[in-house]
Amino acid sequence: MENNKRIRRMFFVLSILIIVAVIIYFYARVIGKSLDSGLPLTADIAKKIASRSAMSILGMTVSAALIAVVSLAFQTITENRILTPSMIGFDSVFMATQSVLVFLASRWAVSKHLFSNPYLNFLITTGMMMVISMLMYRIILRKNKNNIVFLLLFGLILSGMIRSFTNYIEVLLNPQEFQQLKAVTSVTITNMNTGIILLAAPVMLVLVFLFMRKSREYDVMLLSESNAKSLGVPYTKRLNTNLILIALAMAITTALIGPLTFLGLLAVNIARELFRTYKHSVLFIGSILIAILFLVLGQGIVELLRYATPVTVLIDLVGGVYMICLILKENKL
Repeated sequence: MENNKRIRRMFFVLSILIIVAVIIYFYARVIGKSLDSGLPLTADIAKKIASRSAMSILGMTVSAALIAVVSLAFQTITENRILTPSMIGFDSVFMATQSVLVFLASRWAVSKHLFSNPYLNFLITTGMMMVISMLMYRIILRKNKNNIVFLLLFGLILSGMIRSFTNYIEVLLNPQEFQQLKAVTSVTITNMNTGIILLAAPVMLVLVFLFMRKSREYDVMLLSESNAKSLGVPYTKRLNTNLILIALAMAITTALIGPLTFLGLLAVNIARELFRTYKHSVLFIGSILIAILFLVLGQGIVELLRYATPVTVLIDLVGGVYMICLILKENKL
């Protein structure tokens, strides 16, 4: 009973902090944009800035929620609290797909339509990420589920090969095509793909629901594969389903705001420390709230102080240091 009260209290505190973070973000965007432009802040200007900021908040919420739930699920099925699917290199797949579309756009009329249409572009990019990630997961995790070094090395090598292919495609582009490529691949929180936010939001709700409804099975899967099977969990079926959902979620977040390698690592592990429970029903919600808080509050502070460094860089810096600490801690254990 006392633990349940503490969990509810933590949920309440995190919710209040998120509300404060949203207020800071809106204040920084509305007042900051007005000061930067040197124009008087009229009601119409404030309304336009606020509407754009609301879309940014929605995009950050979608990305943070998806990264949090898939990171927790991925750590459970791999039985490793250090590994997250973001570390495999989705950004390189995203870059390669966009490069091929730009290259073909000026040569095939159909390809030009696929590239210019944000929804078709998003579906193609998502499909490519899902296919490549599924192949990689199936090849490696089938026999090397706990081999974090092998998985990271394979992802590093694959990312390097894809980046080399992308660089080769970029050499073949003319200056105008190259600028188009940079425009669509320079995806950040401040330059997110707003055209697909309304498409990604309902998909996010469905994915979060699918993960959370299996919370009790995730609790059992923590006991290892053999124990989970003996307790009636269809482990292989759940593993295959999870890999598909994780690939879809990571493809959406990468196409929406770009790679966020260490956000899931931070959110999930901090949720474990704060709530001190094995129950995924609690950890899913806690990880989502922490991830949203990090993104919104971090971006609000960056906008308020007018720093040129994106909040994703700061999150990756802190997350990288935290990952090193976790690795050292696991080795000591």
